[in-house]
Amino acid sequence: MAGPDSGFTGIVLGLSQADVEWVVQARMVPAGIVAFSPLSTMVLGLSREETLKRSDLSIRHASWWTPILLAIWAIAAIAFFVAVASFLRPGLTEYRVAFVLLAILLGVGAIAVTVLAAARRTRASAFDSRNETSRDDLSGLPDIPLDIAFSVPEFALLVLAIAFLAVLGAFVLFLVWLPAVFLVISLVTFGAWWRIHRAAFVMASASRPGDMKAIGDDLLGRGAILSQTWDRYLEDPSKRVAAARRTSYGLSRRFFVLFGIATLGLASALVGERLFPSDQWTYAIVPLAGAGVLFFIALLGSVYRLRAH
Repeated sequence: MAGPDSGFTGIVLGLSQADVEWVVQARMVPAGIVAFSPLSTMVLGLSREETLKRSDLSIRHASWWTPILLAIWAIAAIAFFVAVASFLRPGLTEYRVAFVLLAILLGVGAIAVTVLAAARRTRASAFDSRNETSRDDLSGLPDIPLDIAFSVPEFALLVLAIAFLAVLGAFVLFLVWLPAVFLVISLVTFGAWWRIHRAAFVMASASRPGDMKAIGDDLLGRGAILSQTWDRYLEDPSKRVAAARRTSYGLSRRFFVLFGIATLGLASALVGERLFPSDQWTYAIVPLAGAGVLFFIALLGSVYRLRAH
């Protein structure tokens, strides 16, 4: 996706699509604007600090591997939790073997597809390095040392087991738990956290720097958080304001993720204590609860500081 004349692409956080369109149209700059809901902005990572600080926001063509991987890992995660439930719920005991075999089968299948996608990414990266272009979106996949895995099977099994648990944990955290926490924080902050994550991609011609500067200044004046790609048109005072807002937002996002991790750990510990009663759970519950309270207070402070910046 690219803007007119493939000139400029910038992210605007914290304003509605109507506000962004009004500012752009007031300068009569031909531009395309694509808006994202706050929840989509958070889930898709459009508001990540690394994304906002990128010097190039050209959106690469999505690979068909991405939805396949997400779907397979989601099904594997569900099968895993059902298999775990078969050990905890008496009514599911008779199906335990079937659930466990299904979870193992889907887990191995998910890992195999991920390895294939990673190998494809390696070949695509080698091709792109020669052609200086990229049309794939598998940058999130790690490079897997297949030579070590094949030569040391024990190492491969350990790595695959850790990867399986890590991906399942990441799936629950980022696609289930954090979206739920996002909604709760939005309610607690009376919609402030929700409004901050309204996002719009502005794709315009880079042939009118004066108008782009005016648009950037107007957006900053309305409290927007701008990606670093806007800096090429802004003067030094506006650059400092934009950088300060990106830093403040990055801090609040880190507090949000840490709060989500702490509360997920606390919820897991409380469930574990209920299923397997023991005084030892106190050593996990108390620190997690304390960390959750601290991160929650820090998050609230950073949110209102950002809105008042």
